[in-house]
Amino acid sequence: PALLILSVFLVIPSIMAVYYAFTDYYLLTPDLRKFVGFDNFIKLFKDPIFLKSLSNTLKFVVLVIPLQIGAALGLALLLNKKRKANTFFQVAYFSPVVMSLVVISVLWLYLLNPNEGMINNVLTHVGLPPQPFLTSPDQAIFTIVFVSVWQGAGFQMLIFLAGLQNIPGDVYEAAQLD
Repeated sequence: PALLILSVFLVIPSIMAVYYAFTDYYLLTPDLRKFVGFDNFIKLFKDPIFLKSLSNTLKFVVLVIPLQIGAALGLALLLNKKRKANTFFQVAYFSPVVMSLVVISVLWLYLLNPNEGMINNVLTHVGLPPQPFLTSPDQAIFTIVFVSVWQGAGFQMLIFLAGLQNIPGDVYEAAQLD
């Protein structure tokens, strides 16, 4: 049964998607399709909107992965020490991971509002002009990267923290002696 479900919902649709990629398939006239070869891909890579979206996706990935892993490792190293407030901070750093994407979006839209957002209010109080964080093409990608790092670092922090806490104390003693 599992193989049947896997075939129906994964294998067959994947094969059909590859097949349709090489045809001029149109949903309203499915019987009038013909093989066009690589024409669809040539059109795709000549489209400036697609190239811009591909560039933005690559920029996002190249920025988010190292920043998120670095933030998670830094938080895990901070929480690896025995302190009374560690449980509070673990929950505080992990809570964005379990929050709904809608809640996170509304929260950051409120904070980054160009007219009355809290971050822009702080900037104007220190004498800086308000920033168009989400409406500026130059700033939007970095703002989205920051929000993504903030939201995802807590999960990776727990993984790093579990690994750090499983290191025997003898290894730490040997490292201090060396």
